[in-house]
Amino acid sequence: MLPQGYRVTLEHQGSHWWYRARRDLFLRQVRRAARALGHPERRLALLDYGCAAGFDLRSLGEVGTAEGADIVDLTDDRDGARAADGLAPSPSPRPPAPDDNRSRDVIHIVPRDLPALRGRFDIVTCLDVLEHLDDDVDGLRTIASLLRTGGQVVVTVPAYSWLWSGEDVISKHRRRYTRGSLLEACRAAGFEVLYASYFNLGVLPAMAAVVWWRRLWHAGWRSESNLTAGAGWMDAPAAAVAGLEARWVGDERLALPAGASVVCRLRRREPGALAA
Repeated sequence: MLPQGYRVTLEHQGSHWWYRARRDLFLRQVRRAARALGHPERRLALLDYGCAAGFDLRSLGEVGTAEGADIVDLTDDRDGARAADGLAPSPSPRPPAPDDNRSRDVIHIVPRDLPALRGRFDIVTCLDVLEHLDDDVDGLRTIASLLRTGGQVVVTVPAYSWLWSGEDVISKHRRRYTRGSLLEACRAAGFEVLYASYFNLGVLPAMAAVVWWRRLWHAGWRSESNLTAGAGWMDAPAAAVAGLEARWVGDERLALPAGASVVCRLRRREPGALAA
């Protein structure tokens, strides 16, 4: 991801309607996975793979102990200052100051720390990460190696190559997905698909309009984030529509036929099990 992409994420992930709706959706998916794995009787171990500054770890902690992993450690860089300096990974985790009684989120560095994480987690979230990877199947296999027996994964990705925008450029995306292409990669990596759906269908026309208006009329569209698009009055209706979908899709009440993003819930297929 370009430094600008990290800055936009750090600035908007707590307040923007898109992040809030996605958070509601994936937490509902995580709760379903947690119940299947014995929560609340059993406290679970969770990993947010590609966690940036670890903003979602506290929310994930409602069902267990949540840790993060990313190629950089931004936990002490929430304003994006170090991101602007090139995003060099921290050489080692930095402990809190002696007079700081707050617990510090555990963020592991990828790929450095992966060997110590094999087989440790019940649930892994992979939220808009696969599109950054040169080889998404290999990335999914890495995630599978981090799971305990029977562990589950919640994945979200952006949909449709025709929605390619400046957001994809500044985030250094390699691809956008269809539901079919995502599930093909997941099955190739050895996962059983428990649920899959598009989401953000209701806001898809508006998102497409913004993307294509910028591509046709803005010479600098490749450096423009979609998170800064649109008038403020649009936020409330967009949040309402996306929030309703998040509840429906997150609770698996239905599977939408189209949308600006895709979510799936996966289970690691154990050796000897038949392919789904």
